[in-house]
Amino acid sequence: MTLIILKRKLRSYASPKRKKINEWFFKTGKGHYGHGDVFIGVSNPDCRKVAKQFQYIAFPEVKKLLQSKIHEDRFTALLILVNKFEAGDDHEKREVYKFYLKHLEFVNNWDLVDTSAYKIVGAYIVKHPQEGQKLSRYALSKNLWERRLSIVATFALIRKGEFAWTMKNAKALLVDSHDLTHKAVGWMLREVWKRDHALAESFLIKNYSSIPRTTLRYAIERMKKGKRKQFLKGF
Repeated sequence: MTLIILKRKLRSYASPKRKKINEWFFKTGKGHYGHGDVFIGVSNPDCRKVAKQFQYIAFPEVKKLLQSKIHEDRFTALLILVNKFEAGDDHEKREVYKFYLKHLEFVNNWDLVDTSAYKIVGAYIVKHPQEGQKLSRYALSKNLWERRLSIVATFALIRKGEFAWTMKNAKALLVDSHDLTHKAVGWMLREVWKRDHALAESFLIKNYSSIPRTTLRYAIERMKKGKRKQFLKGF
């Protein structure tokens, strides 16, 4: 019954205009990465409102919501998991973490990864460093979203001044062919650069010949104009 009420509430925020925007923004056309994803037209802020209101629903109901073909349902389910994780004690955090990894097949778009990976997986690894080995496996996955997770999850570690997993997975993902991976790697390298200029710049110089152009542009975005030009020109 609670899940029915949640879905009804979520759909009360839906609009045809937002639906069209989301379908275009998330590339749902044939041949694109988001082909087949279904939107009903709910904004992220409204999904967050619903997630906060229903954050204490039980895992079986979260699972059903996460398995929905509707993108906003899955997005809201992940927001609920993030809320549960952040509000939980050590045992509850572990339960959310285990549940999340068990249902990764439904974390299947870039916004779903970015909303949840570092807040659940990354945050858990901060407290349990031995779990970081999972990130290496995800970096080698055939699944695009798991590869993106392997680098985005390290954002939580970066915020703690820990860069080892970011640099390792950034290196592993340089051979990735997908633009969405290139962007994620560049984003994380930029976050490292904000905290350790020398480390990030050394990585870029050392691997310059194999860095995708998109990754490079994202990574150097916050540098001063002169240095950006230097990196774009090459070494």
